[in-house]
Amino acid sequence: MQYRTLGRTGIRVSLLGLGSGGMSRLGQRYEFSALESEGLVRHALDAGVNLIDTAPGYGRSEELLGQALLGVPREQYVLCTKFQPHAPGDRQFYAASDLRASLEASLRALRTEFVDVFYLHGIAPAAYAEVCERFLPELTAARDAGLIRQIGITERYQSDHAHVMLRRAIEDGVFSVVMVGFNLMSPAAVTSILPLAAEWGVGVVVMCAVRSVLVNPSEVEAYVRQWESEGLLEPGLVPPDAALDWLLDEHTPTVASAAYKFAAAHPAVGSVLTGTATLDHFEANRAAVLGEPLPVDKVQRVLSVFGPVQRNVQPARIPRLVD
Repeated sequence: MQYRTLGRTGIRVSLLGLGSGGMSRLGQRYEFSALESEGLVRHALDAGVNLIDTAPGYGRSEELLGQALLGVPREQYVLCTKFQPHAPGDRQFYAASDLRASLEASLRALRTEFVDVFYLHGIAPAAYAEVCERFLPELTAARDAGLIRQIGITERYQSDHAHVMLRRAIEDGVFSVVMVGFNLMSPAAVTSILPLAAEWGVGVVVMCAVRSVLVNPSEVEAYVRQWESEGLLEPGLVPPDAALDWLLDEHTPTVASAAYKFAAAHPAVGSVLTGTATLDHFEANRAAVLGEPLPVDKVQRVLSVFGPVQRNVQPARIPRLVD
């Protein structure tokens, strides 16, 4: 396993992190037993993974992790969970005291006395100021009480393609870790979040490195044709019916492997989350991250082709990731 320092936190994290959300949720989607979920977690730990991400909204993930991590020395893993300031689809914020209650419930489920990173979760740009005013005092008090080590924030990736909220959060200097959506077809964080985080010493955890659309050729084709018709993507840059096939070679057998390699390539990235249910799937993702990197010309082509495709901002010039 490779390890990187998570910004100014000084915490060393595995380049591949284990996520417990997404489609699988540690096998909950497939009705895995608790013992099967524990086997996956222990396998990841044995493979060198030390960053584990969860949230109260991920079904029974916190409870499953609490059971799976019993007996594992606490210093051997970096545990992250979250608080969403309002119910999904509801604009009414919870009370400030609800954050502490949620955190304490998470600690009980996880069977731990503290979490290493506690995120404000899924914050939209328009909600950012009020979220900070309402909940930052509670977060600071929880940190002072030793219940959390670092304060983080995650973006609302599906609607904030320009990463407006995270740019503001980084520059405010309050958050020491951010979680950003970053993948082959949405690589624009290279122009904003990654260099800004490096400048401010903020740790970066990547979510959504592999999304279902990326591994579904018909969906990729539909997006490419739509973006071409909307003027967001220059026609002819990639063939719509094979828009990502040029990434594949003997070291990169699948689009998913290319996606993990791409997400892990930037030095500002501390860890890339993988959500998985099977050991074979986990091992394929680990091999992608730790194996031969994407060639520089392919990385640059991803940035050149898909970087300007920002659905809610004007296209931007994409700088070179490496010289």
